[in-house]
Amino acid sequence: MLVRAIGSFWIAFLVFPAFAFASCGSEHCPIDLGMLWERSVLTFDLSQQYIDQDQPRVGRHDVAVGAIPSPEDEIRTVNRITTARAIYQPSARWTFSAGLPFVSRFHEHVHNEVGNPPELQRWSFHGIGDLEVQGSRNFAGAEGSGQRSHLMAGFRAPTGARHVDEFDGEEPEPPARPGTGAWSALAGAGTQWSLGVRMPGGAHGSMPLRLGILGRANGRGTERYRIGSELQSNVGIAYPIARPLEVLLSGDFRVRAKDDVGDTDAEAGNTGGTWGFFSPGLRVEAGKTAFTGIVQLPVYQRVNGINLVSDFNLYFGVTHQAF
Repeated sequence: MLVRAIGSFWIAFLVFPAFAFASCGSEHCPIDLGMLWERSVLTFDLSQQYIDQDQPRVGRHDVAVGAIPSPEDEIRTVNRITTARAIYQPSARWTFSAGLPFVSRFHEHVHNEVGNPPELQRWSFHGIGDLEVQGSRNFAGAEGSGQRSHLMAGFRAPTGARHVDEFDGEEPEPPARPGTGAWSALAGAGTQWSLGVRMPGGAHGSMPLRLGILGRANGRGTERYRIGSELQSNVGIAYPIARPLEVLLSGDFRVRAKDDVGDTDAEAGNTGGTWGFFSPGLRVEAGKTAFTGIVQLPVYQRVNGINLVSDFNLYFGVTHQAF
């Protein structure tokens, strides 16, 4: 019954009207879910992220739209990003994954041009995003310790749509479009411990405790725009309430440098910042399929210049163990 309810909730979310981070750019919820089935050779994952940025912010304080004069006063960015991912483990030592997003986005801002009245501009568009590929080398800890570690490297390729329908002859800034037009390099490391715990009712179970760090360096893309480099770190647990049900809790931290706006007229001073989140969630396993739902709540948000932030982020996923 519980599995059916969560499955229904996931389907409802897929058809609900919908993500972005700095300025009107596109990013991702900084969540590390770890490996669900450590012995699976091939796993498929379908997830969706939802972020509605409708609150302008200066530093750590909420402000009104246009509180700092700018060529563009950001009002709102609403996104739905659905990502299909395949994870391949040829052995216990190696893990490879590839993920391709489909981006649906609404963006709204006021364009200010000297000598002309302010103009409200709106875009609503969708398209394929940039392909991300990762490879991990896994290391087992001392026998009986329940510890595993990994080193990861990867890249993001410019496969996404670099242009969208114009509004009065203009497109939104390059980072707001489904594809950035840039190559990016990824590198990270993580450690996981499997801790023995007592579940409600007295049965014994295993609780993963994860620590991870990930860095991303971005190249120049459309109109020579370069999204700022970033560093992300996560600490999380998965506490088993019952054999098929886990409570997920994590703390997620992210810092991003200012963008290099290239040939655009965007304001570099209004990009980048530091964010911290508390992320509770649930995961239910039904045989070889698992359903995950997470609410990401901001506990710290400091932006450069004036920028948009969200009150919460949502993540939903369905993962299937093929074999």
